[in-house]
Amino acid sequence: MKDLEVPQPVRSANPRIPPPVGRSGWKSRHTLMVLGFVLMCLLPSALITGYMFLIARDQYVSEVSFVVRDDETPNLGLLAGLGLSSVGNTTTDAKILYEYLRSPNFVARTDDQLDLRAIFTRVSGDPVFALRQGATLEQLVDYWRRMVTISVDSATGMIGIEIRAFDPDDAHRIAQAIHAGAGQLVNDVSDKARVNSLRYAENDLQKTEDRLAEARIAIARFRDRHKLIDPEAAVNINSAVIASLSQELTEAMLQLETLREQGSADVRVAQAETRVNILRRRIETEQQSYVGAEMGDVSFSTVIDEYTTRALDLELAEKSYSLALAGVEAARSKAEQDSRYLATYVEPTRAETATRPRRLMISLLAVGFIFIGWLSVVLIGYSNRDRY
Repeated sequence: MKDLEVPQPVRSANPRIPPPVGRSGWKSRHTLMVLGFVLMCLLPSALITGYMFLIARDQYVSEVSFVVRDDETPNLGLLAGLGLSSVGNTTTDAKILYEYLRSPNFVARTDDQLDLRAIFTRVSGDPVFALRQGATLEQLVDYWRRMVTISVDSATGMIGIEIRAFDPDDAHRIAQAIHAGAGQLVNDVSDKARVNSLRYAENDLQKTEDRLAEARIAIARFRDRHKLIDPEAAVNINSAVIASLSQELTEAMLQLETLREQGSADVRVAQAETRVNILRRRIETEQQSYVGAEMGDVSFSTVIDEYTTRALDLELAEKSYSLALAGVEAARSKAEQDSRYLATYVEPTRAETATRPRRLMISLLAVGFIFIGWLSVVLIGYSNRDRY
């Protein structure tokens, strides 16, 4: 009868140690976990993998790379040929091109030229990677930014562009349009800069011409008003006349003193005295008037100061005109040179094999993230169960 006895649970010798746990059976939570694994992990992974390998259409990649080159910067040998001579300027130009090639205006212009909506909706049955029919401009711009990848090297300003399309010819044509649009933008900016530079130089030249004309008119009016061609020359002539008269006066006075010492009383003494008096009056007249013309109430020193100011203004105006004329010639010479242009080191390529989308990589990443998400849900559920 011992076989019919019910086994008694083994009691631990130490009452503080709980008894061993019995064998676990299949619970409802296990069924729920397996069902969640199928619904949350296997099914989405199968759908994504099936879509990538069975539905997703092939995409062809065309590449083009270029950099903005500036001839005004010093050359750096071979690197200068790649446009690496001016890091600051090329980096700024690269950022401008980056924003321009992603802008709605450029997308709309390219759409008018190539019909991007028809190119990106060429395939059917691929709602994930193809553009939907009747897309608006905003949707087309968002799709463009997905299909056209632009990378900029901030250190050198080099721009690399990768274009994806469902046909290799379409990708190649888009790459050519991007290359032509970037070159056109660089040329337009360069042309505007040259035109502005030439216009500013011509404006400065016009101002200096007006200033020079005003200075010459002021000199002419001064000469008409005072009846003087060159007051400084008149002063020099007057000084020479006074010096000559002073020398003659000295000789006449010596001759008069000589005659008086000899005690002569004839007519020669009277003639000598007359000559001395005449020379003195003449010298006084020359010293008082400076020139033969009457100056009115204006002193000749005032006239000299005014003439000096007018002459200085004329000299400065002539020098400014010469500098402005040289600036215009330099601006014209610079305008004839294409100082900034697009240096292309990778011409637009045409793909022969579809390399996008990366089906295996996308599938593995999707499966991995889905599995991690399902595992996180399971761990969180068991953590809450053990806590409560």
